[in-house]
Amino acid sequence: MRKFINLSKYRQKELNSNFPELFKIYGAEDSSHYNRIAVSVFDHWLTREEFQNDYPSREEHLQRNEALYSFAKVMAANTEVLNFKFKGKWDKCYPCFRKFGSQEAMLDYLQPAGDNDSSDKFCKLVLPEFKAVYFESWDYTNVYYIQNDSVISEIKKWASEAGVYCLEY
Repeated sequence: MRKFINLSKYRQKELNSNFPELFKIYGAEDSSHYNRIAVSVFDHWLTREEFQNDYPSREEHLQRNEALYSFAKVMAANTEVLNFKFKGKWDKCYPCFRKFGSQEAMLDYLQPAGDNDSSDKFCKLVLPEFKAVYFESWDYTNVYYIQNDSVISEIKKWASEAGVYCLEY
């Protein structure tokens, strides 16, 4: 069975209109359509000194990744999550939304990319019900781009269940 299955053309158009400027926020640019919040294993934004002195042991690294994986599983259990990739190039780039081929494929995809030296393998999802975009990121902190602040309370609830923290920008 395939890991991802492309959605119908109708659903692609619907999601494309519901998630404007997706390529822009994927490039970490600001957008007037979205506000950002983060989910992190840390209970505060790290100072430069804290960041520079953070060399977790292998065990601590695995615990942090497990906490973020637990969060991703709670999120996926509570709402529809869809993967996307980009097709085309630069100004002609557009998203292609895909559902998961199986529960196992989804759980495998939600695993933190960990020690990669590239963000290419990072998880990127849309949550249609919440009109939110979720990106795995560096330093045990993942980012949500949300269109409606009313979903923050639900995200905070999931974070609490998983033992991670929701940080506002």
